[in-house]
Amino acid sequence: MLSVVVLCLLLMSVAVQAQTSVERPADEAVSVSPPAARPVLGASKPSGGIRWGSLVLQWCFFIAIEHTERILKEPKTREQLSGPFFHDWLSTVSMYRFDRWDDNDKFVTSYLGHPTQGAIVAAIFWQNDDHVRFSDQDFHSAAYRHALLHTFAFVTIDAVQWKLGPVSEASIGNVGLPVHWWDRECKALNAPCVPRTGLNDLVLNEVGGIAMTIGYQWLDKHLQKGMIERRVHNRALIDATRVLTNPPQAMANIVRSRAPWFRDNRR
Repeated sequence: MLSVVVLCLLLMSVAVQAQTSVERPADEAVSVSPPAARPVLGASKPSGGIRWGSLVLQWCFFIAIEHTERILKEPKTREQLSGPFFHDWLSTVSMYRFDRWDDNDKFVTSYLGHPTQGAIVAAIFWQNDDHVRFSDQDFHSAAYRHALLHTFAFVTIDAVQWKLGPVSEASIGNVGLPVHWWDRECKALNAPCVPRTGLNDLVLNEVGGIAMTIGYQWLDKHLQKGMIERRVHNRALIDATRVLTNPPQAMANIVRSRAPWFRDNRR
């Protein structure tokens, strides 16, 4: 999702501008005191488990953002909002093609957009798992390996919900249900009218999403933290590179009302 990167960078620039726009009067006396010791985030007292309440709230918020984007950008989705909700939803699910892989979406949508969606959901889960959210990537850690399995299961649930669930593409917009709008459009383009359903998104969300999660965590540990933040002292540059080296985490931070560049294990 390129729009995620753009949104994160926009929010980042607004926040930086807001901080630098406040100026002290020239004649104001400034008291200088020794800097107080600041607690290390990693030393925060974790609950020792998965914080399900905040996890579900953040997940629902992200789903709401996704559907809002669909409704604003897709005329076919807006056209299908009317009609009997449960009847159309169940009809769409019943016509889903589990015997085919490709859902006729664009290559970028299926093989980049949906894995990115899965990576964002994975980041939302990860930041609510106190077993690992304060730690760096470590395949030797049993907690890290277990967290990957738990995250994979949660992203799988999200993928099924997104395609077939009660708040899904099938229920909101009836993707896959033959409708007059789609018939008109494909005939006008002289293209075959085929159901836009398949297994690819049900698989690529979690498989591609977890692969992206591992890759972005590697970049955060070895490139961002291990190289950039050891050598760079400019706060704005550090924040910007944090967003660029892990866009899914930036979006996950937004749904928990944190700055896009926030990290649980360091400032």
